[in-house]
Amino acid sequence: MNIINLNWKSNILSQLKEQNCQQNGYQRLIETYNHILENNSNLQNQCFKLEKDVNHLRSINTDLEKKAESCEELEYIKNKLEKANEEVLTNLREKGEVSDMKLAREVLRLNHALNDLNEKFTKEEIKAQQYKTENDELHETLQSTEYHLNEVLQTNEILQEEFQALQNKIDQLQIDYNKVKPACLELEQQLETAQRINKQIEDELLVYKNQQAAMHDYENAKFLDKCQKKVEVQKQDEGNIFFDDDVVFIPSMKSSSDLYQDPCVNSNLFGDGYDQICNSYDESLNRERKSIAQGLSNGGGKLLTNLVRKFTNGMHNNSIDKLYRTSTNCSIASIPTRIKASWNCTDLEVYALQFQPSGSILATGCSDKMVHLWEISSIGQQEKYCSLQGSQGAINALDFDNEGCRILAGCSGDKAYIWSYGEQKTLKDTCTGHQGVIYTCKFISGTKLVTGSADRTIKIWDIYGRKCIQTLFAGSKCHDLVILDAAGTIISGHYDRKIRIWDPFANNCRTELQYDAAITSLSFNDEKRTLLACFKDDTLKLIDLRQNKTIYTFSHDNFKVSTDTHKAVLSPDARYACVGSHDGSLVVWNMENAQCENVLKQKHSTMVTSVAWQPDGKYVASCEKHRQTLVMEWKQKIYRQLQERNKQERDVYAEIVKHYNRLIENYSTLLIRCTDQERDILALRQENSDLQKNSVSLGSLPVNDKIRTLEHDYMKAKDEILTLLRERGDMTKEVISLSRIVKERDEKLYAEENKNQTLTKENTAVKQRLESAEDKLNALQRVNETIHDEFQALQLAYTQMEERQKESDATVAVLRREMTAKIEKKCDAYDQEVIAHDKKLEEDIKKKLDEARNDIMVTTQLKLSSSAVSFKSANMDGKIHLTPAIDSIKVIVPTKAIVKWDCGDNELHAIQFHPSGSLIASGGSDRKIHIWEFNSSNYHVQQVYTLAGNNSTVTAIDFDNENANLILGCSEDFACRVWGLTDQRLRHTLTGHGAKVFCAKFVTATLIASGSQDRTLKLWDLQNRQCVRTLFAGSKCHDLVAHDASGSLISGHFDKKIRFWDARNDSTKCELQLQAAVTSLSINRGNHEDFKVASDTVKAVLSPDCKYACAGGSDGSVFIWNIATGKIERVLNKEHSTIINAVAWHPEGRFIASCEKQRRAIIWGE
Repeated sequence: MNIINLNWKSNILSQLKEQNCQQNGYQRLIETYNHILENNSNLQNQCFKLEKDVNHLRSINTDLEKKAESCEELEYIKNKLEKANEEVLTNLREKGEVSDMKLAREVLRLNHALNDLNEKFTKEEIKAQQYKTENDELHETLQSTEYHLNEVLQTNEILQEEFQALQNKIDQLQIDYNKVKPACLELEQQLETAQRINKQIEDELLVYKNQQAAMHDYENAKFLDKCQKKVEVQKQDEGNIFFDDDVVFIPSMKSSSDLYQDPCVNSNLFGDGYDQICNSYDESLNRERKSIAQGLSNGGGKLLTNLVRKFTNGMHNNSIDKLYRTSTNCSIASIPTRIKASWNCTDLEVYALQFQPSGSILATGCSDKMVHLWEISSIGQQEKYCSLQGSQGAINALDFDNEGCRILAGCSGDKAYIWSYGEQKTLKDTCTGHQGVIYTCKFISGTKLVTGSADRTIKIWDIYGRKCIQTLFAGSKCHDLVILDAAGTIISGHYDRKIRIWDPFANNCRTELQYDAAITSLSFNDEKRTLLACFKDDTLKLIDLRQNKTIYTFSHDNFKVSTDTHKAVLSPDARYACVGSHDGSLVVWNMENAQCENVLKQKHSTMVTSVAWQPDGKYVASCEKHRQTLVMEWKQKIYRQLQERNKQERDVYAEIVKHYNRLIENYSTLLIRCTDQERDILALRQENSDLQKNSVSLGSLPVNDKIRTLEHDYMKAKDEILTLLRERGDMTKEVISLSRIVKERDEKLYAEENKNQTLTKENTAVKQRLESAEDKLNALQRVNETIHDEFQALQLAYTQMEERQKESDATVAVLRREMTAKIEKKCDAYDQEVIAHDKKLEEDIKKKLDEARNDIMVTTQLKLSSSAVSFKSANMDGKIHLTPAIDSIKVIVPTKAIVKWDCGDNELHAIQFHPSGSLIASGGSDRKIHIWEFNSSNYHVQQVYTLAGNNSTVTAIDFDNENANLILGCSEDFACRVWGLTDQRLRHTLTGHGAKVFCAKFVTATLIASGSQDRTLKLWDLQNRQCVRTLFAGSKCHDLVAHDASGSLISGHFDKKIRFWDARNDSTKCELQLQAAVTSLSINRGNHEDFKVASDTVKAVLSPDCKYACAGGSDGSVFIWNIATGKIERVLNKEHSTIINAVAWHPEGRFIASCEKQRRAIIWGE
């Protein structure tokens, strides 16, 4: 939503200041008008006086006429004086009345215009205030609805996840029920058959006992003969038994197959089950031998394939296939000024556009699942070339190859498409493999391309092989990427506010640049080695890749980022940068001085989604979200602006010159009139003097004085007329300035009206968005209600299934108990008879073998017992483990810290001892596993090497206890990895979880179990490098342990449950409900006031003799419990400064290792 922030206070203050300035002008005008009125009144008084004087003169002249009738010249003078006086009076009256009327009309008109403007201004202010309040209210309601909508979406996602987990569990229960149902039917049938067989067995029992007694007699006789022969042979060969340090060799010992084939043991005694056990044992041994041989062959084959792969990679790197570089064919790019062409690309929305390398074709990607190609002429006009079809989603990104014959498009349907748009115009290839929307795609070379997606991965594809050859795990959504150099180095911008530079040879991230906002687009110039990045905080940054430093940061009031993939591009010569804004304007910056060169406003009606610069720098293409594309020409705008400015100034100057010419004309006419009047006055003076000389009158002297006073008054009136003319010129200037001010106010009012119209439009748009948001909210609420109803129905079905399952389990248990009770009774009877018969035979044999046993067997037992002390036990699989026996381990409770060291620069989350006790592994947020050598004699810790390969924080570590050559690490990048300790090589990367992996353990040397935040447990086969089984738990798994080698697991979860899993049928044997979330599975937390669990994955461990338990607290203390008493044995504190994430017990029980969150590790001992 576009929010219009109006600085009302500053606008009102500025407008009040302008109004005061204008009112001051009007006050000056009124003062001058009053002064003119006063002068006019004075002139009128003077005119009245002059009229009185003229009348008096007329009376005198009449007297003179009466007295001097004979003088004709007096009449002539009289007529002239009357004419002159009349002209003077008429001129004065006309001038005064005309000037007064004009000024009064002008002042009244200006007053009326000022009042109208003030009324309009107040109305517009009231409207703007109303719009502001409405906008604020709509903004608040929209924010509240968006917040409520986000909450509803989150709850909807949680309900969907729980619904999916519950659905999976119900499906699993249905499968289990379907599996158990035929088993119950079979058990019932077996019970019936067993009852029939029991009757037959009772009948045949007497016959069988007689046969068995005869057979035992025969076998005992045979056994006595063999024993006598063995005694004789042992007496002869006493030196055949010898010892070799740790292993006893007896040449006369038989193999397992010979034992099973011994004729003394008759299979008929135990039935068919005895033969099946023997055969299964032989088959298991053969299977293990075959698996070992197969593993060696596979290892050799993999080594050979790795060598071949390295050789072929080297050949490919030196091949003819050239990697792409950005080419610049433009010497100087120009600045855009006007629209050259505008057209509608489609009926839907436009997301991407790109010029062909030649610049003659423009490609646009739209939401109609098509790529439209347009021919751009040399004058900037467009014509439809073709439309490429075949995509299954909206087109988000476009790119041409260097030859300009193929086009690559990334779409929202998790796929990328390659078209050939020559004569055939066909879809060439489709790249499938991403799990999210593809935001960006680029050609690396003629045979390779790269894509970035919302699934947090970057994939490199072989075009001819039509497959993904490499996947780079970025850990965040990739919004854009560029190709840096000829070696194929990739620079990617991500949602987690990082720019990553990927090494093309090591296939990992070489450099990470951290910023303050998410990156929306990247643009690279090869010649200047600069990178332009657009950020979500409405800024652009120019980055020098040689120093990895920011050169300039660009921002503007008209520039606002509208989407997560908002595009900004550099010109071909890297002198300018162009980017669109949410209000439809285009902003151009100068890259050399960091100044804004131009802002193109009101070109688009909605937000601009993408821009592209033509390779020769003549045009820039931009597309808005609603289907319109503009091609901007960067010429002639300055010329038009100059023409408009000259036209405005010409009109103003023309008015000024017109008024000036009028004033000059009036002034010239007045001067002519004044000169004529002066001449007339001189003539009148001469005539008066002549008349005074010739006339004989008593009143001659007063007439001369009156004439002088009349002349003096006339000169005063002339001076006042001149001052009035000057004041009139000043008034005309002030009237011109006032008319200009009124015109400016009219323009401002027009601009305010336009702003109000835009505000009304935006308010209507906001109202529409609010209504759509409310509709979405109502729809989501309805969907939530339906999901809730389905959830309740599924819960009812689930409870019914559980009741059925419990009933079936109860019936099966009853049937099993009945059958086992009957079989046990019969077996007990048989065993008692066999035991009685065996006792008799043993007593006979003991009497005959006393001498031989006393002489030979005593010595062998002593030697065997002395040599076998160093072994713990031998398992049924024939392997001897070099771990000391539990009874021989003496655990020591530590009392102090003996070694302290820092394990890196970041946080620690896991620590573990090697089964030998000489190595320690630690991992944390630096994405590496550090291997340390621990010398228990001098208490010295030294780093041996570092294992790299994780893309995020290491959460747990485990060693292989069988051969102690493998180390397992799980990470927050949704994967587990296995390294070899001898060669420090990453051997396996196990991907498949959908969230953070919190725990992982070796079940056997080839089987791994892992638990994740995605509510699943997975079993991985290292030989086949794949997930063999997925167990749906329904809650986050914080820790797990392997119960036995068959894959049975025990897991602890966030939903306060411990689950026991039977890996053979993918179901839980049972569940234990606790009072809080389970963080670790080594111990159950005891009661102590200072012991507080710091996080969901804090680890607690048992001692090797299972007598003590150890865990770390949130205050940095290490707590040790006694398992027998359940009380605290010891608290080790004052060494760690922060919370303890993990602890580990030495295999011999002598030491404890602990690691805190702030990179420190400590070994505790006596």
